[in-house]
Amino acid sequence: MNRNLLIKLTFAGIAICLVVILVSFFIVPKPKPGGPELTHNPSAEFTLTKDDGSTFHLSDLRGEIVLLFFGYTSCPDACPSTLSKLNRAFNLLTPEEKKQVRTVFVSVDPERDNLQLLRDYLDYFGVNATGVTGTKEEVDKVVKAYQAYYLVIPGESSDWYTINHTTTVYLHDKQGKVRHLLLYDYSPEKVAETIREFL
Repeated sequence: MNRNLLIKLTFAGIAICLVVILVSFFIVPKPKPGGPELTHNPSAEFTLTKDDGSTFHLSDLRGEIVLLFFGYTSCPDACPSTLSKLNRAFNLLTPEEKKQVRTVFVSVDPERDNLQLLRDYLDYFGVNATGVTGTKEEVDKVVKAYQAYYLVIPGESSDWYTINHTTTVYLHDKQGKVRHLLLYDYSPEKVAETIREFL
């Protein structure tokens, strides 16, 4: 093939690719980050045991923004850092905004996280939090509904172990639908800004 023709065809191909990219960027509508296309827990419901011993239904929190994440009270890093970040984000909200936001902490360690321990742990962070847990089967069902995961890492004894788990916070709108995934590296400012989008 003629060298000049090959060069022309190459540039033509690059030009077509650039046109396609520009058209998709400016014309094709972009979904809102974490928008309604999310399918985490599409039923917008689950039932577990609340840290005061009562039955918890996600649907009981309709009308509030719900920040849900999975963890355990013995977590050495991800859980305390996430709760601390949520605390800083809450401090950026007005008192009226704070009243409309509820944090739900789903323990993936029902063997060690009794209800009293959950309540004491969450009270420390001041993020309007409710701790919930259940049997392993009940917790696993909720984990699956959110497309989350956790993995127990055995330690030196049966009662000493760590758990690798999803660090994403699932933001639910006031109708109970997951609308945004707050990633672990989000700043408190970005968390507060995102919450305000759905108030």
